[in-house]
Amino acid sequence: MAELLTLEMKALVGELGELVKADPRNEAIRQAIDDYERSDELNALVAEYNAQQNALADLYATAGDKTPDEDVAKALQERIDLLYDTITSHPVYAAYMDAKKAFDSLTNGIIAELQYVITGERSCGHDCASCAGCH
Repeated sequence: MAELLTLEMKALVGELGELVKADPRNEAIRQAIDDYERSDELNALVAEYNAQQNALADLYATAGDKTPDEDVAKALQERIDLLYDTITSHPVYAAYMDAKKAFDSLTNGIIAELQYVITGERSCGHDCASCAGCH
């Protein structure tokens, strides 16, 4: 099977990779991932959230054709909602999401620029006002 990339392409991708690795957004996402993984508090919240989600799913699955106990289902859902709010407002989670958004913007920008170089056209945004309309 033929190589997908030429040696020259691989070299240029390697150079681009080094530039991305040196970008502060890369360091920020790496640090945010590390902080997320090391946060015992956040990981405990996520583990409980997943357990509560599974318990709710099991409640409905075991009910079969019957209606599950509404009080139990409501209590589980309320706990799930509280855990979700607690997780998403946790400073470590918020920092992770901010870093992820910034890094994703960087990588998406690289892909968009590469597509422009190849095709000569900018991709449409998600807002129809950004171009002449769909074709």
